[in-house]
Amino acid sequence: MRRTHLPPVVLACVAVLAVSGCGGGGGGDVPTVSAAGEGAVGAADAQALGGEAAVTAMQELYRAAQDSGRTTVTVYGPGEKDKEPVYEVFSGRFPGIDVTPVYIVGPEADAKIQAEFASGQHVADMVQAGDTSVAPQIAQGKYVPFRPVTAEGLDPGFAEPTGHAIAASGSTFGFVYNTDLMSPEEAPKGWADLLDPKYRGKMTADETTRNGGSFGTLSHLLWDGRYDDAFLKGLAGQEIALQASGAVAGSAVATGQFALDPFYPYSFYVRDKEQGAPVEFVFPTAGGAHISPHYLGLLDGAPNPDAAKLLITWLFTPEGQQAAADVGYYPLMPNGPAPGGYPSVNELDLLKPFPIDQVGRISSSNLARVKDAWGVAS
Repeated sequence: MRRTHLPPVVLACVAVLAVSGCGGGGGGDVPTVSAAGEGAVGAADAQALGGEAAVTAMQELYRAAQDSGRTTVTVYGPGEKDKEPVYEVFSGRFPGIDVTPVYIVGPEADAKIQAEFASGQHVADMVQAGDTSVAPQIAQGKYVPFRPVTAEGLDPGFAEPTGHAIAASGSTFGFVYNTDLMSPEEAPKGWADLLDPKYRGKMTADETTRNGGSFGTLSHLLWDGRYDDAFLKGLAGQEIALQASGAVAGSAVATGQFALDPFYPYSFYVRDKEQGAPVEFVFPTAGGAHISPHYLGLLDGAPNPDAAKLLITWLFTPEGQQAAADVGYYPLMPNGPAPGGYPSVNELDLLKPFPIDQVGRISSSNLARVKDAWGVAS
């Protein structure tokens, strides 16, 4: 058996664990980190948590959070409804540290954060959101730099160079189709297939000319360089029925009003499937896979900074990455798990990522191109 040399405090707690039979944590009989801030973590658990250095870092943050009494992490972002099961795994691993996920997006999210900074009455500890949301807040000095030890090996394309934002997982976009209206053979396999005349009038999606899943996907396709204005105009000519939101578009597919949504988040599909909708998903891995990173930003003035750092650190561990995959988000650490049995992120032909310091300029330029294709005045 391979012997793992753990810190003395871990070994002491393993001995306690062996006597007490404590359990729980990350699922099944995985030991927890004890309420006293000392880790009841065996060798197998050190592997699940990313190794000895990761265990030590998380124990120190866990102890600091408990000593301060600041133990409830509030997270703002667009995926927070989906991620409650992820946070249950985290709180099982670190008893006494709770997470309050707040679903909030776009201008509303920005306004709330701005108001908290203006008043000095901070509620949010961290943000987990897309590049168009976090980039302006980085420029405004809203985040403090923090790069967890567990993120070693992460593709630089998923991190802001100065350490003010880093992504542990991302939203996966592809095609959801109604199986009562379309067979697997009839469903598109790649982005270019969407121009096939057989799909004209059969597709629906959220608005393409404002921030959302559809525009985000189109913007990444344009930035990648393999897709151009002719591709956009071809899509616009397919008579895609535009809806108020991605959720509304997904409902229209699930109920059979339309056969296909070409810009749908995989996590939404997982939820629809669990509710019995007759839908299937195609992840177009050929011609550029689209994963929109959800960047983690630790807010300056966070009420629970150590607990927030602990959560950020844990999200990059193998255990945290698996928890994200289980709810339909794509883990971004190389050679890790993936949702739906798809390849690890480093094995994908990804669309070229946005440099986060150029997101505003790129999005503005691409929005003008998308509006032009759809005949919408800028």
